[in-house]
Amino acid sequence: MKDLASMKLNRRDLIASLSSAGVFSAMTSLGLSRDAFGQNSSSQDAANPQSSEEHQTNYDFWNENIRNPDAGASRSISPNAAPRAVCIYYDKGRGFVTGSDIGDVGLPDRGDLSVLINVDHIRPSVGDQARFANLDGGSLRIDMQQATPLPGLTERLAWSSIAAFLPDKGKLPPLKDMTFDPGTTWGKLQTVPLPGGGGRWTWNFFLQHRKSRWMQLFDTIRSNTGLLAPILGLGLPAIAITALNTVDKIVGGLTKDANTEWLFQSSDTYVYATKEARDAFEGSKLRLKQGMYVIVPSDQIASFSKQSAKLVVKDGLIVPPETSSLDVIDAAQHTMTDVTYITIGVTAKPRPAASKS
Repeated sequence: MKDLASMKLNRRDLIASLSSAGVFSAMTSLGLSRDAFGQNSSSQDAANPQSSEEHQTNYDFWNENIRNPDAGASRSISPNAAPRAVCIYYDKGRGFVTGSDIGDVGLPDRGDLSVLINVDHIRPSVGDQARFANLDGGSLRIDMQQATPLPGLTERLAWSSIAAFLPDKGKLPPLKDMTFDPGTTWGKLQTVPLPGGGGRWTWNFFLQHRKSRWMQLFDTIRSNTGLLAPILGLGLPAIAITALNTVDKIVGGLTKDANTEWLFQSSDTYVYATKEARDAFEGSKLRLKQGMYVIVPSDQIASFSKQSAKLVVKDGLIVPPETSSLDVIDAAQHTMTDVTYITIGVTAKPRPAASKS
């Protein structure tokens, strides 16, 4: 498979990659106006007395705070703030370690990187499973951005992938099917090239009523494609950062008209896989290391910490260490039942010099 660096992409290609995902055609079929893009949110509020401060906060997140790395710290001060996405690395020797404790042992000095991300499993807590049933739908959005443009391009690129959960009569699929591979939504551009080994990622998981315009969008896509799967993937590969900002506004506009309940929320987090990339960024950052990451809502991290010391990750799920492979699914359903988590497999490899040409 060719990676992006070996392909000649110009601005027309980038725009085409955005439109080819079918996002705008689906919006047209819903009859959405420019207000859905957040162009006229103030008049929309005036016309809709149901619009609340909570709706505005959600709208502001997608339009302003998601690309502000410092927004997470300021939001966490508010008692009504959405839970933050906490990234934890699973080390087979040391167990579960938070981002600041991963360490830089073995971190290469410099070089370009190719990254492959896979959501191994999504395991909602008992309480969050009930929230899914009450709200009828959810959405996990993953964004991966370059920190430095590829040679020959003036703008950084981003990969965005959205998993929409459309439970049948409020019932989620079996745990074994609660997986999502962002790469499959990106077609041939499954591997994300990170020049210099640095980038940014965001993980946002929220729930809404199926009557919301956001959930209507996915109902429309599913009906137009004839898909019956309870998890629908939509990908925007290799789009310019300016296009990513437009996508943010679209999400903000489409989700504002309905109550949004967050499982977890994150603004841009800087990730690095070389010393050069680490030293190039001032602020909070996370080492991107090959292996398994776990994302846990910040309001459940205390419970996770108390229980995780005697647990392991096996076949992408958190279970007691003596669990056999045949019993992993059943054991995971009865382990840390008060904690929602997703497990992420990260493959991060240096890009061969020949692929840079």
